[in-house]
Amino acid sequence: MTGAAGRGRRGVAALLVAEVASLTGSQLSTVALPWFVLTTTGSVVRMSWVMAAYFVPVALFGIVAGGWAGRVGARRWMILSDLCRFVLTAAVPALYALGALSFPLLLLLTFLTGAFWAPYMASQQTVLAGVTGEDEHALARTGSLLQGATRTAVVLGPPGGAALVVLLGAPAVLLIDAASFLVAAALVGWAVSDQGRPPEEDSPMRSKVGEAMGVLRRDRLLFFWSVGTMITESAGQALLAAFPVLVKLQFRAGVGMVGALLACFGAGALVGSLLAPLVLRRTTAVRLATSAKVLQVVALIPLAFALPPWGFGVVLVVWGVFVGLTNGPASAVRLLRIPVRLRTEAMAVITTVTLLGGSAGLLLVGVAFEQLGTRVPLVIMLAVQAVGAALFLIGTVRFGGRPKPDAAVPTEGQRSPESPPRTEPLHP
Repeated sequence: MTGAAGRGRRGVAALLVAEVASLTGSQLSTVALPWFVLTTTGSVVRMSWVMAAYFVPVALFGIVAGGWAGRVGARRWMILSDLCRFVLTAAVPALYALGALSFPLLLLLTFLTGAFWAPYMASQQTVLAGVTGEDEHALARTGSLLQGATRTAVVLGPPGGAALVVLLGAPAVLLIDAASFLVAAALVGWAVSDQGRPPEEDSPMRSKVGEAMGVLRRDRLLFFWSVGTMITESAGQALLAAFPVLVKLQFRAGVGMVGALLACFGAGALVGSLLAPLVLRRTTAVRLATSAKVLQVVALIPLAFALPPWGFGVVLVVWGVFVGLTNGPASAVRLLRIPVRLRTEAMAVITTVTLLGGSAGLLLVGVAFEQLGTRVPLVIMLAVQAVGAALFLIGTVRFGGRPKPDAAVPTEGQRSPESPPRTEPLHP
């Protein structure tokens, strides 16, 4: 296949493979790092601090870094982020081998690695729209495939991470994670064409970020979905962070069960991501994203009761299915409501807000489990999920049927053409 279509398919394939490679490595560390901190320090709070350190820099750098990514270019920022994260991740086992890895230094390296996350995800979504096109259903299907690639990593990574921790030790697992960033950078650099810079690249960065925030503030659907997602993300990240605690304190098991539980969630999310393109043949992206978001809460209701490990795993599989059904369609609708010239900056703002919710959940989960036991925090997580899903639903019911013209009409002085007018409801 030749021409633009062939380059587009090659770019999508490269993004999918790069996502699997990079996130599989990161999922290895998701098991290795918190388990290492928990078993060596015996502190649930310190474990949650290390995990939160990855997300906290979003509060400080997420929006500003999104402006940088917009000026550098989405593809270039993805490659730069992967190269920097390779260095930072490899520094952890290197310093450990030299006996120079203190807990504060570990927090610092994790913090710096996390600083790239929000603009990286925003750039990835911008690149995806560039190689896919402006059709909502096509973008939703491709976004679901990308989410499927992500969930494949979640399925493969945790069990592999648990096994490799036992066989090789945590430092070696972190080196594998570092190498995965190099693989991802090489794939994107080879197969994804440069999306180019916006025509108005000389405009002040602060001005474009301000414009992007204005779009998100005026578009009430984007606003409600973003706030709702931030709230649900806080509970979701807290639940994922609770796995080592539940395994150690409630189930009295080892690191292998941590990997198994994470894999249950990843398997469900993978199935949901693969089902989404099929469901989209019969409904709109807005309806699918909203219905699945509400059903995520329903799936988590059994957590309010005492469950054996296998029951907990079943809940995670079902929850994961609805997460997978939500994310791709929601991302597509969100992208197409934002002007092309502001997408990287606006997506960085949305990602920042979402990850701030995750950071709050990670910061609080350790204290909650130490003070309240294992059952009460799970009930609180369920209640928080319900609040976020309710806001998501309100946004769809009140504003989902009226496309927002502000997102589709070029701003004054804009030289690049925007997406064609929408003919169906739009939407995070």
